[in-house]
Amino acid sequence: MTTELYNIALFVLFSFGLSVLLLAISFIITFDTKLDIEKSSAYECGFQPFSESRYQFEIQFYLIAILFLLFDIEILYLFPFALSFVSLSYASFIYLLIFFMLLFIGLFYEISRGILSFYKKK
Repeated sequence: MTTELYNIALFVLFSFGLSVLLLAISFIITFDTKLDIEKSSAYECGFQPFSESRYQFEIQFYLIAILFLLFDIEILYLFPFALSFVSLSYASFIYLLIFFMLLFIGLFYEISRGILSFYKKK
């Protein structure tokens, strides 16, 4: 019990020390540069903003973001299966195949509906 707590404490201490060390090194190494007009310009999309910040996006961008999060979370459920793949029973392997089948059905449904395309079909 104490060795496990010791290992965890050592890991936390090492992680904290490494992050502080890397942060200190980045402050020491950085060059002292002055900001000019080009360095302080808009850089997110490569062009100057032409409208207000409350620009309405199309719903397609939100759908793609939600679908990305959904598939990302579903893939997260595969890690326990990957860790115990050798000792899986036949029933759990069937459940895993059903899970993959549902993922692929959802993906093909999204592709067939045109949700993942970035242009509008007219």
